[in-house]
Amino acid sequence: MEKEGYYRNLFFIGAIWNWIVAIASSFFYRPMFRLLDMDDPVYPGILHTFLGVVFVFGLGYYWISRDLENNDNIVKMGILGKTWVFFVSLYYAIGGDFHWFLVLLGTVDLVFAGLFIEFLFWKTKRASVPG
Repeated sequence: MEKEGYYRNLFFIGAIWNWIVAIASSFFYRPMFRLLDMDDPVYPGILHTFLGVVFVFGLGYYWISRDLENNDNIVKMGILGKTWVFFVSLYYAIGGDFHWFLVLLGTVDLVFAGLFIEFLFWKTKRASVPG
């Protein structure tokens, strides 16, 4: 039962993380880009579309936190999405198009992806234990 509470909190914190990033970046992307010495996006609609998806993924993590048993496919989407964010941010930082601070944010996502994988292993192990 203790581990179940840990995972509920993990996914709830994951939801909050996504919501904060999505909302803050939606409303304050211009000052954030200036702070990171990056040009404003040519098409802000693309940025806002991405941030909308980030927000929706946060809803998925919230749903997982409420029901750990029936949302494994959302967990798998989260693993793929968060891993994607990390590698894309790393690729563009190496190419000079992203500030390295964005890789740090992507690293937080990669850590979440690892913890989400751990959750799936825990569920599998728990299901295989008789009783």
